[in-house]
Amino acid sequence: MTYFYYIASDIELVPEAYKEYELYFEESNERIKGFDFPLQLEIENGINVKEEAEILLEYIYKKAENHKKCTFQVAKLVNSNRVPFKVLEKKQVFLHKIKSSNELLLPEGHLLTIKKVPVVY
Repeated sequence: MTYFYYIASDIELVPEAYKEYELYFEESNERIKGFDFPLQLEIENGINVKEEAEILLEYIYKKAENHKKCTFQVAKLVNSNRVPFKVLEKKQVFLHKIKSSNELLLPEGHLLTIKKVPVVY
C-alpha cells in the first residue's frame, strides 16, 4: 500500500520538488469525493516526518501570502489498488492558528481544511 497526500485549493498551486527530502509536489488529476475544491497536487508516499510536514506548511504559507483569503485542503489517503480513495474524517483550522507543522501529520483517511482569513489584532 502506498500513502498519498492530496492537496486541493481555491487558488492555483504549482508542482515543486524538494530533493533533499525526496519530496515531490506533483500535478494530480484524481477526483476524490469529500474535497470541496479541485485536486491539484499529490505527494506520493505522503508526509511521514516532521521535516516533511514543515516543508508542506512552508509551501502553504508561501502560496497564501499574496492572498487575503484562500483555502487549502490536505488529505492523507492510502492507495491499495482494491478500494477507492475515501475521506473518513474532516477537520478545519485557520492558517494563523496552526502552532506546529505536526498538525499536518494526518492519520489515514483524514482531510484537513486550512483557511487563511484576514486577521485583525
